[in-house]
Amino acid sequence: MWTDSVILVNLIPNAASGQTLIKSRLTQEWEFTVTCSNLSYVNWQHDKNVSQLTFLQNLKYRSKFENKHHLLITQYFEHSLGLQLFFDSLSKFQIDDNSLDTRIEFAINKSLTVSFLSHISTRLFNGFDYEPDTSGNLLRTLNSSFLTPLLWTFSGGMGWTVPRFFSIHLGLSGAKLTYVRDKKIYENLGLPSFYGVDRDNDYLFEYGLSMQLVIDKEFCSWMHWDCDILIFKEQEKPPDLILKNRIGVRINKFLKTTIQTRIYYEEAVSKKVQMENIIAIGFYLRL
Repeated sequence: MWTDSVILVNLIPNAASGQTLIKSRLTQEWEFTVTCSNLSYVNWQHDKNVSQLTFLQNLKYRSKFENKHHLLITQYFEHSLGLQLFFDSLSKFQIDDNSLDTRIEFAINKSLTVSFLSHISTRLFNGFDYEPDTSGNLLRTLNSSFLTPLLWTFSGGMGWTVPRFFSIHLGLSGAKLTYVRDKKIYENLGLPSFYGVDRDNDYLFEYGLSMQLVIDKEFCSWMHWDCDILIFKEQEKPPDLILKNRIGVRINKFLKTTIQTRIYYEEAVSKKVQMENIIAIGFYLRL
């Protein structure tokens, strides 16, 4: 839902009338939520590290530029960061997800568009796996870091939009760039390739087709449904899938509860579908 808007007026010289008035509109929205949860046990005999604090923050920014020449530029940035603090001084970033979506569309009619789509995602902080050694101490292994990996999917094609509900983009010509900045990741994980990028290379460039479905629907001004499904199919590989589904319910002006599901599948990472579910309630601020 687009709330704050600014009307931009441009005067273009015209030989017949002197000047031509062109109106454009820029709308923006910021949303920030932060939640905190505590899990504590006394005399728990199965796992000494089960008592913990979890902090989760989510920042979203949306902007939309449109004018009377049927040009629409939409950008969507999201930052999610979860910090898990154990009472034995261990801490780790449980969630570190950052993405930037850019969509440029030229409207043919009210529903059909010629569009260009770009989706970039990476993490900001180091991520680790924790495993106990023979003496019971926890060993950590680096599994990801800043720009390791960086995933960029972009394509050009056709789009179909139902205003204030959903849009579908079919990328008739697309590509995917996977970049690995930190080369230590191969040694730490003992892998010959990481996200499909070989140890001797810095990046992997693939051509293929893509499809993205975006649902953005608000119900009764207190419930919001966001769903983003991105599929990329390289010619000789199974399709990659990223699905993010989130339902947010505003309890009052400053409290919000969120149910979020994320599903990933990429053969170069895992042969199995990965799923993550998050239920959170916390402070909510919208500008």
